Amino acid sequence: MNPSDRDVPARGADIHISGAGLVSKAESGSANYTIGQPGAAMATPLPEQAIPGAGWTQLPALLEGARPHQWAKNLLIFVPAILSGTILEPDRLAAVALSFVALCLIASGTYLLNDIWDLESDRKHWSKCKRPLPSGRLSLNMALVAALAGILLGLLVSVAVGPMVALAASCYLALTIAYSLALKRIPILDVSVLAGLFTLRLVLGIASAGVFASPWLLVFSMFLFSSLCFAKRYIELLRAGERGKAGLAHRGYQNADGPLLLVLGPSAGMGAVVTLILYVIFDAFRQTFYGNTAWLWAFPLILFLWVSRVWLMAARGELDDDPVTFAVRDAPSIMLGAAMLGAFILAWSGVFG
Repeated sequence: MNPSDRDVPARGADIHISGAGLVSKAESGSANYTIGQPGAAMATPLPEQAIPGAGWTQLPALLEGARPHQWAKNLLIFVPAILSGTILEPDRLAAVALSFVALCLIASGTYLLNDIWDLESDRKHWSKCKRPLPSGRLSLNMALVAALAGILLGLLVSVAVGPMVALAASCYLALTIAYSLALKRIPILDVSVLAGLFTLRLVLGIASAGVFASPWLLVFSMFLFSSLCFAKRYIELLRAGERGKAGLAHRGYQNADGPLLLVLGPSAGMGAVVTLILYVIFDAFRQTFYGNTAWLWAFPLILFLWVSRVWLMAARGELDDDPVTFAVRDAPSIMLGAAMLGAFILAWSGVFG
């Protein structure tokens, strides 16, 4: 190719001007090229839709990138206050609600930071490429500013609630960043860290409500969320195999690890069921705020059914990438969740007792 030909768009190409320079898109739509940028010796390929809208037009993409549907995970903060029977006390409820807001802000900020750090790998991922940053609908600058602002505001809210809440929120932030930068690439450990992050949500709830930290609850959380995170990794590995890939290079898993995950995941789930049974026997029956503890025996059965369904769908390859997203959309999961809520209300109220 002659040097004079390097910056010449292909015949029939569409050309438009952006703030970054002259952009050419070939009719085939296979690549975009930026021309005339300082220091560029020749055309540089850009991803599709790499020029997002300006200003307020990016707000829908920013909201999507913040993943508000993931805030459902943060509802775990309310669990300690509910199980201790203090959720209806105004001061405790206000503290827990503020902690929930703080964690949502911090979590959304870390989601945006994670998408910034994983931008190149997400562009190659079969589903993550549709996220606002990899797809080009959200600019890096806006994502970075929003991420830092959300994290700072969340930490300030946690400080306002109390020092222990601020400490727990800071630990959550530090562990999340460590996970995003390094720990997620270490097989098995990555799942343990994710389960730990879920458990930290409960610790935040304990600190904000000022209630006793039940060891049964924390152990149960580690087992249950380890199972769900193993399910997430298993389905990602299954999808990678379907696309002819040798594994999850960015996660450290190989296709040969599938059978191991299919053992560890359900085993952790059954560990959660056993822990829940032990909690009912050795802890829940001693609580005075339950009107009829017999209804609590529905909990282990419902949990067993739900964990079994999650892994049945995973083994069939029909599970969503995110088990939490699956749970809020899957009709049987919703019905099981409603049944567990009903059993708790009956146990707490003492109806039919």
